Amino acid sequence: MASDDFKNDPELEALLAELAPTEAERSVLLEEHRQLEKDLLRLADPLPPPDFLAKVMTRVAEAPARPLSRADVWSAVAIIGIALALAVVALLASGGVSGGFGLAVASLVVKLREGLVAVGSGIQALWATAALPTALGLSLLLAAVLTGFRRLMPTAGKAVS
Repeated sequence: MASDDFKNDPELEALLAELAPTEAERSVLLEEHRQLEKDLLRLADPLPPPDFLAKVMTRVAEAPARPLSRADVWSAVAIIGIALALAVVALLASGGVSGGFGLAVASLVVKLREGLVAVGSGIQALWATAALPTALGLSLLLAAVLTGFRRLMPTAGKAVS
């Protein structure tokens, strides 16, 4: 069976004939060789012990949570303070708390509506002229985005303790 693979190599065929004269002995020899190769591959990259994951998970559960340092607290306070200050500056720059702010929000809403109408009519025109390429392109884009999300997200595997 497996010795048929070696019929093309006369050197290997001669070596097999010397070591194992009968076909049954050759197949046994080839099977032993295959098992030795598997064992050698396992030795090159050994499997972890069976209780490795359980030991790691117990050590993780026993490890204390990292306490917040003063630097972490001060950096969070600084980020929130800067964000609030920028929000107040934006509010005052748009005309203050009086009617100017309301007009700015209303203007923004009207511009967003105009943009959405323009995008909608553009998609409608694209669909009317090239529906198949549009559908294929959007399908490929969706597949690429989902593949990217799957690679970025950590795997949600079960942790057995």
